[in-house]
Amino acid sequence: MSAPVVLHLNNENALTPRSRFTGAFRRLQADGHLHHVPTAPRALLHNGPRAALAALREVVLDARPDVVFVQSPHGFPFTEQDVAQLLRSAGSPTVVYQEGDAWGGNKQLPASSRAWLRAADAVFSVAAGAQLAMLANIAGRPVRYVPHTLPLDCFPEQDCPAPPGEGAVFDVVTIGNSVMRARLLPRLPGARERAQVVRGLGQLDCRLGVFGAGWHGPHARGPLPFERQIAVLRCARMSAGWDHYGRYPGYFSDRLPISGAAGRVHVGQARPGLEWLPGTADGLHLVSAPRDVAQRVRELLATEQAVLDAAGERLRRWVRARLTDLQSLQFMLGEFLALPAPPADPWKQIAAWREGPA
Repeated sequence: MSAPVVLHLNNENALTPRSRFTGAFRRLQADGHLHHVPTAPRALLHNGPRAALAALREVVLDARPDVVFVQSPHGFPFTEQDVAQLLRSAGSPTVVYQEGDAWGGNKQLPASSRAWLRAADAVFSVAAGAQLAMLANIAGRPVRYVPHTLPLDCFPEQDCPAPPGEGAVFDVVTIGNSVMRARLLPRLPGARERAQVVRGLGQLDCRLGVFGAGWHGPHARGPLPFERQIAVLRCARMSAGWDHYGRYPGYFSDRLPISGAAGRVHVGQARPGLEWLPGTADGLHLVSAPRDVAQRVRELLATEQAVLDAAGERLRRWVRARLTDLQSLQFMLGEFLALPAPPADPWKQIAAWREGPA
């Protein structure tokens, strides 16, 4: 019997060996569990939407997929009619939708996402609470929580322990754009708190590197290419950060697993539903208020570097074994394909989520 075909609708501008989920699909295909057909609809738009849809339809007809894995379909002008026609031409395969962004406030879910949500057989979201309810209302079915994970093959450093933190260029690095606007409300929930974190870190007597667009001042280092994140994190003794959408249970951006995979102690934002993550003994320090980030970093700066390095290495091993795109795909597609199950720790707890943590 031939392996089932999974058509992967990637949401990037171009497909590369480092595209999200591609490394995980590559491993599952190498083990004979499935046949992976990746395509990036946004990359087809250079000749216009109609031509792009025609090209995508050819991919669908050629693949004849058993499952369509739709990855946050933003940036392509899908309509419900487009989606229905594509799925009919494919023989009405199972559709699994993964929403890898948080939405709300001034950032509203686009129509293209709504079109795929209404066609999906299973929906997963990286943010719980109000976002699960919103997506469920659109999809007309329950939505399950799935956390952000480490993209495999994006960072060549992730499989090796970090070099000792002694002699690092920075004491602490933080990565994330500033989206504050002068005299106006922040564009995204949590933007103000992120600015407070950066100001607090700047008041410490330490070597601080602030990477991302929109920052100014002596610590600002400018935008950072995605694939350079782990390399830069390893130039510091530790890392710190603050995510948007702090009111969504279970949500954290992919910078948490990326920071963990860097093999450095990380200070981040606590919120309900993250009890399944490692704790301080394993290098992950989650605090409840922006002002607490600088205080925790201050305490860690006084810790012997060898102790920090050992904790950071435990965190790296945990992330690499339990929180990658491979485990995420096993979790999301396991109901429809014969795939190995992800580790019970932590995925059994993750599976217990509905509208919030069990």
